[in-house]
Amino acid sequence: MTFEVVHYVTQPTGWPEPVRGIASLLSPSHCSDSPSNDSEHLASALSSMFSEPLVSHEALAPESYTAKDFQILIQSTAVGLSALAELPYYGDERSTVPLWSQLLHALSNTLSPDVMILENASFIMPRAQNVASQPLNLIDGRATLIAAHAIFSAPRTHSDTSRTSSRNEEDEDESMHSADSNSSDGSVESLNLPLQAHMLSGRGRRLSAVLPVLLVADSHNIVPLICSTLYQRHVWGIRQPVVGLCCSSTGTIATTIFGWLDPDQSEEGHMATHLALAADIGLDSLMGVFDFTDTRSAINLAQFILGLRTHFEDIKGSISIEAVDSLTPLRWRSDLPDFETQPGGPLDERVASWTHQVHVETSSSEASSSSSPHTPPPLSDTALVSYETMSSPLLATIVEDEEVHGAKIRVPQEARATNVKGQGSQQSSSKRTSKRTSTTPRSLSEVRTSTPSRAPSPYPNSQFAALSDTGLNDSMTLSNWLFERHAFTVGRIPVQSEELAKKTGINTMVELYDEMTAFTWSDNIKTTLLNAQVDCFVSGIRANLCRMNSGPNCQSSANDVPSLEDVEFISSKLSALLHAVRCACQCDDTAKLQGANEADRRHEWDALLLNFFQPIPSQRDVLLERQLNLARNFAADDTSFASRAIKVTREYQDFCTEQERCIEETAGSWEQAAAAENQAIQFSHDIKRRLLMGNFAEVIADHSSKEPVTGKCDAILGIPCSGVATAMLQGISATEKDKFSKSFMLVQGPKPDKLDTSMQETPHQIETPVGHRPNTTSATLLHVPSSSRVPESRKPDRNQLRNPFLHHPDRNQVTQTQEAILSRDAPCDEPSQQNLLLPVLLAEYKKKDESAISTSMNQMKTYLVSAVTFLSKLGIVDKPVFGLIVNGTLGAVTMAWKKNNQIYIMERNTRYYDIRDPLQALQFVSILPRLARHGLDLCDLLEKQLAIIDVKELQSKPWSKLPQRQEDKRLAAAQQTRSEEVVAQDHGSDSAEPERI
Repeated sequence: MTFEVVHYVTQPTGWPEPVRGIASLLSPSHCSDSPSNDSEHLASALSSMFSEPLVSHEALAPESYTAKDFQILIQSTAVGLSALAELPYYGDERSTVPLWSQLLHALSNTLSPDVMILENASFIMPRAQNVASQPLNLIDGRATLIAAHAIFSAPRTHSDTSRTSSRNEEDEDESMHSADSNSSDGSVESLNLPLQAHMLSGRGRRLSAVLPVLLVADSHNIVPLICSTLYQRHVWGIRQPVVGLCCSSTGTIATTIFGWLDPDQSEEGHMATHLALAADIGLDSLMGVFDFTDTRSAINLAQFILGLRTHFEDIKGSISIEAVDSLTPLRWRSDLPDFETQPGGPLDERVASWTHQVHVETSSSEASSSSSPHTPPPLSDTALVSYETMSSPLLATIVEDEEVHGAKIRVPQEARATNVKGQGSQQSSSKRTSKRTSTTPRSLSEVRTSTPSRAPSPYPNSQFAALSDTGLNDSMTLSNWLFERHAFTVGRIPVQSEELAKKTGINTMVELYDEMTAFTWSDNIKTTLLNAQVDCFVSGIRANLCRMNSGPNCQSSANDVPSLEDVEFISSKLSALLHAVRCACQCDDTAKLQGANEADRRHEWDALLLNFFQPIPSQRDVLLERQLNLARNFAADDTSFASRAIKVTREYQDFCTEQERCIEETAGSWEQAAAAENQAIQFSHDIKRRLLMGNFAEVIADHSSKEPVTGKCDAILGIPCSGVATAMLQGISATEKDKFSKSFMLVQGPKPDKLDTSMQETPHQIETPVGHRPNTTSATLLHVPSSSRVPESRKPDRNQLRNPFLHHPDRNQVTQTQEAILSRDAPCDEPSQQNLLLPVLLAEYKKKDESAISTSMNQMKTYLVSAVTFLSKLGIVDKPVFGLIVNGTLGAVTMAWKKNNQIYIMERNTRYYDIRDPLQALQFVSILPRLARHGLDLCDLLEKQLAIIDVKELQSKPWSKLPQRQEDKRLAAAQQTRSEEVVAQDHGSDSAEPERI
């Protein structure tokens, strides 16, 4: 299907005729408020814009907004990206998307009152020119952001149940604006449109059609995204060109690419797709190349996007369902096979074959989870290919200095097994040696030395966390994982028993948690916020925030928090906070209409963390989507654990009983406390049963062999301690340094050769001739800048124990109605030094889905236990690590700590926040400066511990799962060798027996 013609433009007047009109929006004549070259003049202009507080004036009409109305956000984006570039990589480049996407989201909001903005949207890739070479398991692409117009199906009423698919103009208008209307019979009609009229991935009935207007994607997706949009527009009879922005996920450069179709130009019946972009390597706004870190360039980009309002209305006015029905079908989607042109027998046989292949392919991939629906591939070939090969070899691809890290991990068959017995020859040898096997329960050390010949593959952490938690029975459960690492969950409930309070530290930690999360509204806060400079676009949200000075969401605390210093810091970034609130509201509205994926609201949460976890310059760090080392199974190493297991569970039962006794039955969190007590009792019963069965050691060994080694954490807030890693590694040989770092560090530190490397992109030289030319047969590169009180008849529901959003300690109801919600030193740059990152807060994001809460909570437990264990190995104990569990726009703050060799995870009766509510968003970000200071305290403690840390002891007693997994593999290899020797000896004995006879 794809046949591309690439136009390389060298001067502002050189844009091809079909896009010259829209390209003129890049001209300064369309940027009347463009700032002067003088930076001082720009600064003075910025201050003069807000000589008086922006309080509650009416929001401007969309067509009245200019770049000045977003200048504070533009400036904070530039500052944030520049600061991000100065930080070390810690093993991988840092994502810049949360910062610049917030700006693009805000600007796109002005294109139309009914604009729909989709983040991380999955789209259908275009069909390759050569259908036979069509990539078969790469059907969907991924767009970073899409600003689109959406047509919704009309609600079905009793009076029009017999309506046919034909619609008149009035029907079309109604379908565009009736998505939230109530139908009398509760049903909604599907849009009677061919699949070729849709470009977003999906299954089932289509209730809406989305027509993109502005496209934003990385270099691997932007070209196929533009092509798919062009083909969709052709199906709709829309001839306007497509506007795309290529933005690297780790860079700061945005390159404009225009696309259009030429039906008159074709090759072998394939319609030509034209792409036009700048050929110059320099950053030039006139040529559509922008830099988010340069304020002037970013303002020009803002004015260009704001100028697309007329373009949006033109496309909206061109939409006609009748045109879709009247035009010749265009088979452009890669997920729809062309049965008429495919060879291989009669049509019905080819259809049956394709259906079988789809079923097989879909069934084989059920184990892998996905955040959004994907179209099953139509063919059976499973060769892995890159996005660049989605279209024909002639398709020009955009190349950047960008690596793809990580890979999907499938749960192997061994991980699904229920025992750790070997297979194959191991079984036959075990039969021969069964007479030598004792039925007496074995110790853990004996079990470890009889490891199966092949070590089972571990679960991926995300799939392990999704397993049903049935307590401490013999199966793989999260409760077993915690128990075998001396960890239990608790509630945010102080106890009256002084003995328990001293032993567990619960009362101290509840007090510390309250100090960290408390918020008291005051007139001083209101005054400071009203005097803060904010963008005009979000001034209405600020006015709404300042009116919300009472009600259930306003916490009251004996502590005067946040401090005036923190309030002033937050007010200096108030625009970023309000933009995040607005984006979160719009993402929520879009999710209700279009469905949500796991990335929804991720950028808003990331932006809040990046902007507000930095009260002290250069002494903080936020890492996104990084692998964490998980804690090893300590029970598998402890031969005395079985003898102490009953005592441990009974002590935990006593603790839960005490917490349940210390809370009134009328309190909203009492049911959770009662459920926790019931669960603790069951834990004791489970351990008793296991000991009676005599398989305690075998069960733990089985668990240890299948547990995840690492977990991918969505966000990590930490404090980098300069040069600590280098100081710790001084006494280790060069050959052991990397090995030790990989197994000891919670998060991998920056590679020495990347410590002073900036992540700012540099435009790449265009390797192709200037001008325009169709692609030739050779592949070319298109370079772009780049129990006691619970009746037995009513047992408590333990599922509530894994839901931190069930009860809020400061509110009388479970959830709040949201109808009224609007919408010290810098890191060392010497290549020979490394920073050690101390974890302060770990985050796990999930889309708004109640069924996903327990999974994210389980993942968070593994992160917190691992982080607390890591700190304890550095001599830091009795100090908490915090967690953020996100479910859509809700975020719950949890914590964990270690006391007397026991880890406690506070997961019940904790505070949570809805960032659609500006007050709750303010309460959440007020925690982040306090967390940063807590991190500095951890750093001070580490400095005191450095002199007594024994690195050799850390090497001999590693805390992480990775060395334990390697030990299991070595034991499995040794067992395999012994098994082969036994088999060989048995064969020798069998062959010698006839000679004796």
